[in-house]
Amino acid sequence: PAAAAAATAAAAANVVRVVRTQGLSILRQLRLEEALLRVSAHNWCIVNDGAAHPAVVLGISGKPHALVDVAAAHRDGVEVIKRFSGGGTVIVDADTQFVSFVLNAAATPGLQLFPVPLMQWTGELYQRHVFGDVPGFGLRENDYVVGERKVGGNAQSITKERWLHHTSFLWDFRGEMMRYLRHPAKTPEYREGRTHLDFLVPLKGLLQQRSALPDRVEAALQAMGLETVIVELGEAEEAVAGIEHHRVTAVVDPAAALAA
Repeated sequence: PAAAAAATAAAAANVVRVVRTQGLSILRQLRLEEALLRVSAHNWCIVNDGAAHPAVVLGISGKPHALVDVAAAHRDGVEVIKRFSGGGTVIVDADTQFVSFVLNAAATPGLQLFPVPLMQWTGELYQRHVFGDVPGFGLRENDYVVGERKVGGNAQSITKERWLHHTSFLWDFRGEMMRYLRHPAKTPEYREGRTHLDFLVPLKGLLQQRSALPDRVEAALQAMGLETVIVELGEAEEAVAGIEHHRVTAVVDPAAALAA
């Protein structure tokens, strides 16, 4: 009985609940992911094709007035959001594809819960199993790149026994959206001072079908030794409904940001 119980526990530790959705508000998605990290006991993967509305999303330590043209964003009705994870500032819209992993340490035995090992694990997942057929796809200074141009940005949040890694991939992007971003004081070395337009490349010209990403991600999780089960978005939200927890994700108050 003890051996059977241990085997059952190991099997459960290995299961990832995969949510496939599209057009989900990035604020709603981030709040859900924060709750799943803090209060759920299960493993999750969320794949969301396109944000419901354009938004600028900053990392937990990002200073809105230094990174974003807050006045322009406010004027145009573009929300500025501070998320609970680290990382840099990104513009998201209907052409951004999001992939998020929220896993227990037990799901990835032997993987140390520190930024570099987690980046290496997810890097292997994407390079070998999701985009293995995309020439030049790789990891550079915490960004996913094709050649020397960025195609996806990453952020992480780590607790004692759980970790989150989420990525925003550019299926396509509109150059005019970049006007809300200020040129950051600290940039990756490989950027070499390039403008946003010269630094970015969309997936659109690299994958034949936009709808391919969820299937590729699920197959990649399986290739990394995990089992997957598809669940509805409502099931994920129900799993954390009404449970109190520390909340960081929030909309930035434009007046306060402009006064800083």
